[in-house]
Amino acid sequence: MTQFSFFTAMHHETGQRSLEDVVGIMGRQLIALGHQAVLDPRNEKVETAVFVRPGDGINVLVEGFTRPWVEVIARARALGCRFIILATEEPTPKGFNWGTQKEMVARQDIFPEAAKHCEGILHLVPGEHVTRWYSQFAPAAQADLGFAPSLLRANGPAPDFEFGFYGSCTPRRMKILKKLARMTNAEKAVKIVHDFRSQADRDTQMRRAKVILQIRKFDEMGLVSSSRCNTSLMIGRPVVAEPHDLVKPWDEVIDFPKTMEDFYAKALLTRSMWRGVWNKQLEQFKFKMNPEFCVGEPLRRIGVLEPKKAAA
Repeated sequence: MTQFSFFTAMHHETGQRSLEDVVGIMGRQLIALGHQAVLDPRNEKVETAVFVRPGDGINVLVEGFTRPWVEVIARARALGCRFIILATEEPTPKGFNWGTQKEMVARQDIFPEAAKHCEGILHLVPGEHVTRWYSQFAPAAQADLGFAPSLLRANGPAPDFEFGFYGSCTPRRMKILKKLARMTNAEKAVKIVHDFRSQADRDTQMRRAKVILQIRKFDEMGLVSSSRCNTSLMIGRPVVAEPHDLVKPWDEVIDFPKTMEDFYAKALLTRSMWRGVWNKQLEQFKFKMNPEFCVGEPLRRIGVLEPKKAAA
């Protein structure tokens, strides 16, 4: 058994709220594998953050580095503290996530300086090109936000909206949601939660929808929000996604249409059979994206956990 202590103090309050699902899902998968997973409240604030001491466990740094933090990590590493990175963004020639935000460009620039003090990197964005980029700096492997029994929280009242979406409401997303709302001819077409509320409140609002939508923030971003897909399935709602470029391994759980026309048609069809679609997606999710596949094997590939012993 290994203790994994998650560290999010490098992120501002809104960023930390957006990472609650990521850390919670990863932590519960580790617990399902027999490990300890801790998010010490002190590690959410710069002033109180503390690293796990040498020999007591591994510090999991949720990527978002600045140069002052690199110096802090370097000093702790020199004292024997162990670190791995949980990387949430896609590296590209223009910066993380195709340089759509200045912050993401800066974060990619500083990443190599932090990574040299870490034992390995788990990245959530799929693709061999992603693994290759991160592997320049430390052993890297793709992990994912998969199933753990303690994540399932599917109880709740019957939905009164056709569709639900939560996340930042970029112009691109709003255009798609408005078009779909016009196509429903329903008084309660789309329930939107655009701010980072508490998880409990967010879940309550999204249960009011029959179907949760997975829509890309910008045209340039082809990755799937694994935390949104996970949350949707765990609160008892199916996911309908638009076309994406980076779909592995979620394409074994959710259908990804080739065109936007197919996306709208799929969404409209799914609302009338949402319970059956959810049950089918959930069974595939449990089978394909189990904790060993999503977290255990990646940790072994980067050398943090011992290889599994062959059966006698």
